[in-house]
Amino acid sequence: MRAQGFVGDLLIRAGVVDAAGLARALEVQATQASTLGRALAGLGLADESVVAATIASALHLEYLGGELPDVPDAVAAMLPVTFCRKRGAAPLAFDGKRLRLAVTNPVDDSVLRDVEFRTGKKAVAVVVTESWLEKLFDRLYPAAPVSSYDMFQTADPAGQIEASGEAEYNLVDPASLAKDVQLPPIVRLVNLILSDAARAGASDVHIEPHESQLQIRQRVDGLLHDVLAIPHHLQDATISRFKIISGMDISERRKPQDGRSRLRFEGRRIDLRVSTMPTQFGEKVVIRLLNADKAIAAIDQIGLSPENLWLLRSFLSRPQGMILLTGPTGSGKTSTLYSALSSIKSSTNNIITLEDPIEVQIPGVNQMQVNTRAGVTFASGLRSILRQDPNVILVGEIRDQETADIALGAAQTGHLLLSTLHTNDATATITRLFDLGIQPFLIASSLVGIVAQRLVRTPCSSCRVLQQPDADTIEKIGGASRLPSDGQWTAGRGCDQCGQSGYKGRVAIHEVLAVNDEVRELISGRAAEHAIRKAAQQGGMRLLLDDGIDKSARGLTTLTEVLRVVSHGDPSGRVAVDPPRAPDNLPVPDLSPAPQTAAAAEPGDPGEPPRAAARGRVLVVEDSATVLSVVKYFLELEGFDVLVAENGLLGLEIALRECPDVIVSDVMMPGMGGVAMVKALRADARTAAVRILMLTSEASVESETEGLAAGADDYILKPVEPRRLAARVKALRARSRPSGQAPVMAKG
Repeated sequence: MRAQGFVGDLLIRAGVVDAAGLARALEVQATQASTLGRALAGLGLADESVVAATIASALHLEYLGGELPDVPDAVAAMLPVTFCRKRGAAPLAFDGKRLRLAVTNPVDDSVLRDVEFRTGKKAVAVVVTESWLEKLFDRLYPAAPVSSYDMFQTADPAGQIEASGEAEYNLVDPASLAKDVQLPPIVRLVNLILSDAARAGASDVHIEPHESQLQIRQRVDGLLHDVLAIPHHLQDATISRFKIISGMDISERRKPQDGRSRLRFEGRRIDLRVSTMPTQFGEKVVIRLLNADKAIAAIDQIGLSPENLWLLRSFLSRPQGMILLTGPTGSGKTSTLYSALSSIKSSTNNIITLEDPIEVQIPGVNQMQVNTRAGVTFASGLRSILRQDPNVILVGEIRDQETADIALGAAQTGHLLLSTLHTNDATATITRLFDLGIQPFLIASSLVGIVAQRLVRTPCSSCRVLQQPDADTIEKIGGASRLPSDGQWTAGRGCDQCGQSGYKGRVAIHEVLAVNDEVRELISGRAAEHAIRKAAQQGGMRLLLDDGIDKSARGLTTLTEVLRVVSHGDPSGRVAVDPPRAPDNLPVPDLSPAPQTAAAAEPGDPGEPPRAAARGRVLVVEDSATVLSVVKYFLELEGFDVLVAENGLLGLEIALRECPDVIVSDVMMPGMGGVAMVKALRADARTAAVRILMLTSEASVESETEGLAAGADDYILKPVEPRRLAARVKALRARSRPSGQAPVMAKG
């Protein structure tokens, strides 16, 4: 959004479009996957090439239009077509050192970083229009696949998908797929959407109506990806087809519905759980794909560390008690429960499950399905199970107090009960039980252990390389002291096998809490969550983050992926065992409020001016929160008035608005990097003369030259020594630099 704000402001100031026209174009852009230039051109408000040229000029970048250049095959082959189409970029030329790259969104320099990572070459952006780039794609990649409805008009799924009937639990199977090309187009389209999802290993398919098209998305390895867009006039027929094969009422469009069907793909049976929901532009359909033939993994093959595996086995060896698995939807809880049941299945145990739905059939286990229409809920079903002389009970989910009361009662009367809850971590599960109204003494006497679980993506085995984690990731993880010294860190570069994502497949990370005497006593006293967590850690519990770090060090995932999954939705910051430590020898600032003197309180009497007035105003642009706070603190000690921004776009916005005396900026940042920001600042009269100090972790002539060429006055290497940085800023503030004067390097 900040990128749109910067570009929009730029176009308005250049007279390319007015504010009202920009607002209309942004509305159009929000509903279409296009650039702002194409949206403006589509409304007849501006020429697409003028928009691109204006942006390029402001960022001091080359603009390329007109005739398409001749791109050597070797250069075109430097980047995969799928990556280029996805990121709106294409290679133009390579001189042995630098790769000229056509881009439609020069403000997003993450494209350049991705290209540099994949190719190992320095990338230079050349601004082009979206229309021009599409023509270049047609020339460079004439046989490249296009993600659109057109692919379904010629594709033949014969031999891939079977169907037999169109009712609940039945297979979606025309009698002979050798004749599938003769079926109505909508039937072929729906079959191909499902077979494509099965082939990709998608867990869910989203069919989402928009104003002008029907968007199809797949969730693969936990993340949603756009697959294709279907023309709007086929929307109703496509959605009706999904409802028919799922046993739904196609005439009912005002209320949500649920249904199910079954798909046979390449010999595999895949159960489909289908749900619909009315939205602004029509009914949305979500399909969950469950592999009915999937083998249940052995308990020692589900990714548990040796310590956590020993704990879970000790829980399962108990004759009675409750074991809970916790985590968000799609975190693999059911698979872990199935593995746990399989490990204790025997002829001497009567194991009964109550599920919604039954995802995998387990031989030797009695499985019962929730059926609310027939009055079978988790609570009523569990009461029935208790009359069936069970040894072990699995309840798919504890959703309410009634189910929780019955489950805990069963766990105290000679039954081992396993179930799930939706919480962030192991200790939050206890708080959730409190919230359900369960008495603390009942939880303490029944609960045996809790397993929290998440799924993290694994680096693609086809493009995986050894790669050390960057300094910022190490800082976010809690510092280098938390990392094993002998770690084998890996990352995927991106290839056709993984769809250019660098990841393929997932592995589980765990947090296992054993309810020992100390924890049980804290639960009985309804202790705070942090107190229970501390006691559990002292008893040996390792947090999700710790298990994620260990698996990253073994090359099973990456620290970036662990942070994405563990930190998400967890504002309390409990991903760290220890609180962040300030740098050594950092003076502790006095955070108590300053006393209000009579002079200061008197209106009209300004009193002693603050020291900032003597030093000036400094803007610090840095995406690392720790570096940002340390630099800000020391500059304020020197009397500067300090403004902060966590990325280049925000820094540019603040700089143009506040006009600081000095800007201290990191080079590598998400969104807009430091070099791009400097170029934009030098192009604007308001900030053309501001003094700029760059922070960089690259001790190379090229890095230094690039920053100085963009217009920086000075640079300093990371890690930053705060007092040296403050001295450099004071020196820059003391120097005068008339507008247009070349920068002068400061020594030291």
